Amino acid sequence: MTLLSKIGSILLTVTKIVTGVAPFIPAANQGTYQIISRDLEQISAIIIQTELFGQALGLKGADKLKAASPAVAQIILQSSILANHKIANTVLFEAGCKKIADGMADVMNSLNDEVQTISKT
Repeated sequence: MTLLSKIGSILLTVTKIVTGVAPFIPAANQGTYQIISRDLEQISAIIIQTELFGQALGLKGADKLKAASPAVAQIILQSSILANHKIANTVLFEAGCKKIADGMADVMNSLNDEVQTISKT
C-alpha cells in the first residue's frame, strides 16, 4: 500500500467521524488552506519565471518544463506535505513534481489572457 493509499484510507475513516464535528473547527482548516494557497502561489510564480526566461532564450515547452520541475520539487520538499516523511522513490517523486509543474502551466494557460492594466494619465 502506498502512502497516498494509506492516507486516503485513514482520511476516509476519520471523515466519517469528523463530519459531525467539522463545523466546530473552521479556524484549524483555514490555516491549512493558507499553507496550500502559498504553495500554489509559489509554484505558479516558478511557472511564470520559467516562461519569461524560456521566451527570452527561445526554449520549447518541454525544455521549460524541464527547467521548472526542480524548482517545483524544492517548493514541495519545503512544504508541510512532506513534514516527517522521507522520499522512498526519488524517480516517482521527480515524476510527480514534473506533473505538478505541467499541470500548473495548463491551469495558467486555461485562464483568460485579457489582463487589466491601470494607466497613469
